[in-house]
Amino acid sequence: MSKADNHMVHVPGNDVAGPPDKHGHADDICDRHTSITGFVARDGSVLSLRRRSSLGSAHAGHSSWLTAAGHLITAIIGAGVLGLPASLAWLGWVGGIVALVFFFAVSLWAALMLTDVYMVNGRRHTRYKYAVYWIMGARHSTILSIAQHANMILTTIGYQIAAADSMSYIAKRVCLARGMPAGSCFTDQMMMTIIFGGVQIIMSQLPNLEAAWWASAIGAIMSLGYSIIAIALGASEAHNGLGSLAGKPAAPADKMFGCFNALGNFGFAYSCAIVLMEVQDTLREPPAASKSMKKTVPTALTTTFILYLAVSVCGYAALGDAVPSSIVLGFDSAPIWVTLLANFMVLIHMVPAFQVYAQPVFATAEDVMLRLAPKVDNFAGKEWLVRLGYRSLYVVVTTVIACALPFFSAFVGLVGALTFWPTAIYYPIAMFKAVYKPTGPKLWAMNAANIIMCVVAVLATIGSVETIIASASHFKPFAGTGSGAHGR
Repeated sequence: MSKADNHMVHVPGNDVAGPPDKHGHADDICDRHTSITGFVARDGSVLSLRRRSSLGSAHAGHSSWLTAAGHLITAIIGAGVLGLPASLAWLGWVGGIVALVFFFAVSLWAALMLTDVYMVNGRRHTRYKYAVYWIMGARHSTILSIAQHANMILTTIGYQIAAADSMSYIAKRVCLARGMPAGSCFTDQMMMTIIFGGVQIIMSQLPNLEAAWWASAIGAIMSLGYSIIAIALGASEAHNGLGSLAGKPAAPADKMFGCFNALGNFGFAYSCAIVLMEVQDTLREPPAASKSMKKTVPTALTTTFILYLAVSVCGYAALGDAVPSSIVLGFDSAPIWVTLLANFMVLIHMVPAFQVYAQPVFATAEDVMLRLAPKVDNFAGKEWLVRLGYRSLYVVVTTVIACALPFFSAFVGLVGALTFWPTAIYYPIAMFKAVYKPTGPKLWAMNAANIIMCVVAVLATIGSVETIIASASHFKPFAGTGSGAHGR
């Protein structure tokens, strides 16, 4: 029996769900068939059909806790780690280190709280929005679902832009090394985006996140790889002992917006809540998924914290206030193969990272299709036809957006700022409070963390808006120019 079972709280809708089956799944179909907006189908027809189809979000769970940690590391660590020294430069040694440690502690705590509501009163919440629906109600589930899916969809677009940046950079540097004229090189940003989109059409035919375990393992290795390159570059010149306690000087407005964005970069850097419960549902049982996640989450987030701290400290100590937006840009004496390797690893990492965020979107789309058009289930045995159609369309649409708006990553940052607090902080804390009824200092600490992170999200939103205004003036739709490679 889980801790949640001991509390036996009454949450919205518990009175309409039957007892769980031998796998712990409540017999009411709402357990797995809430639509993207959180509304629930109750007619029972989908339940009987779903047993004949592999479409949708239901899968048995075969992953180990270590595989789940790989999923989370792939989702958390992105090419943005190369920009953390620049964020540290804005805040300085004192503010930057405090921010890194504080946001790690809060993110770890909130993530663990979220894992504790995976199973409540015998009901297994296989998706984040289902947990919010049953614990807090349909209105909250609607808000969470919109924020969660907007974040995931826009993140996949941002990853396409980042991948194209790295591909373009690699092509340019190879051409220069060979002494080829710049005009003869195949470096067009838009074409690189289309190529990456083609790869994702193939990858998107994997049925679910569990089937992508091998890709996540590769992604986790790649993210560790380019992080280690950044650490090595910084460590090679860390004896410079540069940096300052208060951060780099700037005009008041520039300093303010720089600090706002830096706080956002550090605060959002550990976020994994939007895919955490979906990853938890891939775990095999026994032991209980919540027990396995007590190893998965600390492993993933502690690994992330160590890498973030090392990259930030080594980079800032080596280059000081002059550290560029990507740490690998700052070492002119470094061999060309180092920046090429870093960008190659970023590119390879983007392939599974796209899937970690896209697969939950696909599962939601299939759940909605099964509820609104149950005849789709007649494709049992030929589900690949359904997936080939709508998933290919999804990738095509995101690719077109990435081509049309190569500065779209600035919008992704804005959406991240807007959705971070509700998805990563507010709902994990609110659901934990509703189920476990904490009191005293623990409750006060939760409320304080909630308020502080809300303020950080507001400040980061302001900084993101300023970034969009500054970025938009330099780009034209379908211009074929990206947001900057990681080592140009």
